[in-house]
Amino acid sequence: MRVFGYIRVSKERDDMISPEIQRDEIERYCTKKGWDVTEWFEDLDFTGRVGREKRPGLDALMERALAGECEGVVFYRIDRLSREEADFHPMLAALRRAGIHCDSPANPNDGSPEAQLIWSISAALAKYESVRLGLRLRDAHRRLAKTGKWHGGPVPWGYTRVEDEEGVRLVADVSTLPLRLWMHEKYQQGWSLRRIAKTLNRRGTPTSRGRTWSDRNVHGVLCTPYQVGARRADGELVFGGNVEPLIPLEVYERTLAVMAARKRTNLAGRTPRVALTGRHVRCGTCGGAMYARYSHGRLYYLCRQKALGTCERGVSILLPELEAVVEQRLCERLRGTRAPKKLKGPVEMIEPLAAETRDIERHMAHLTTLYIEGRLEEGEYQTARGVQLRKLHDARRRLERAIERAEHRARAAYVESVWGDLGEMTLEQWHALTPKARRDIYDIVVDKVIVYPKENPWRRHRSEPHKVKVIWR
Repeated sequence: MRVFGYIRVSKERDDMISPEIQRDEIERYCTKKGWDVTEWFEDLDFTGRVGREKRPGLDALMERALAGECEGVVFYRIDRLSREEADFHPMLAALRRAGIHCDSPANPNDGSPEAQLIWSISAALAKYESVRLGLRLRDAHRRLAKTGKWHGGPVPWGYTRVEDEEGVRLVADVSTLPLRLWMHEKYQQGWSLRRIAKTLNRRGTPTSRGRTWSDRNVHGVLCTPYQVGARRADGELVFGGNVEPLIPLEVYERTLAVMAARKRTNLAGRTPRVALTGRHVRCGTCGGAMYARYSHGRLYYLCRQKALGTCERGVSILLPELEAVVEQRLCERLRGTRAPKKLKGPVEMIEPLAAETRDIERHMAHLTTLYIEGRLEEGEYQTARGVQLRKLHDARRRLERAIERAEHRARAAYVESVWGDLGEMTLEQWHALTPKARRDIYDIVVDKVIVYPKENPWRRHRSEPHKVKVIWR
């Protein structure tokens, strides 16, 4: 039988089950069963609390397994697949419906009712351990913050993790000191976070994880109290921990003061309120979102990736030029068209269905607690849990359908109420609308507006038009 192997670790620590151990145990188990592991999928440094959409390895495994590329999926332990029952059971059900066998060396699955019971209990215990671990970690972080100590996790940029007889501590990398001081100096001189990030990307300076810089990364470097050898607890800096200072305290405080002053000047007011937003306008080179910004007294749409220095031919287009094209095509599109039909039939109320789903989940958790405490027999627990699982699956399906139908009805009702006016709208009437009203109409009709760069960028002064493509819903 062809099987896929799945490996996951949250983060490296002494008591973790390393990827090598998981791989060896899965291979030993599959060899004993006579199975062939055709491919491995890994999620390293990913928590089990998040769903498959935030774990690339698991998402790829599910897609290819459901496409019929394997006959089984094997993971070391149930909590390696997920620590959330709400994610674990749907994934397991989807694989089983596709005829995929799921197994684990730590929790063998022979298809018996006893094995299914053990898997259900293990999933509940994984969730319980995850919640308990989260509470312990929050308490530990709070204690470490009050003593000014590093909490662990990814090592901040400009530091090195050292472990010796004195314990674990962060040692400053003096080679990054000139660059960090340069970032503080430029920010205090009036440079924006994006301009600093763009300059770093142009120089080829990587982040601590080897990626390109963004304004968020620069903000984190400038604001972290680790650089002065402190932690922030209850709004105050706490010194004397296990972090070595890297820059003078007065430099750090001056940067924070400049940041607060910039916030008070309400720089967000410089960002105009426009109808076409980043979810509508996209760069034709990189496909990334564009944003509206004043530049030299004129209003432009700019490629966000070009501002960060990661898009070589990022597009910039004047707002009047782009809006003139889109508005003309929009009025031609609406003229003579009809509103979409509304759904027929009764609509279930969302709140009662949501309350029913929460009640079933609480009841299932109570059943698991009773069984763990020995106040419920195995047969009774298995029967009751099976009934509740069927109820939960049906309630979730009805809730999702009710939400979809409610959204569709609300959208259709709004479109029908305004479609008569939209079909007869002229450019004069369009210009009289507020930016919010235009944005609502764009959301209904327009999917994307793609702006392509000019063929001859060195001849921009000759008013060569941009190629604009409007994709309708």
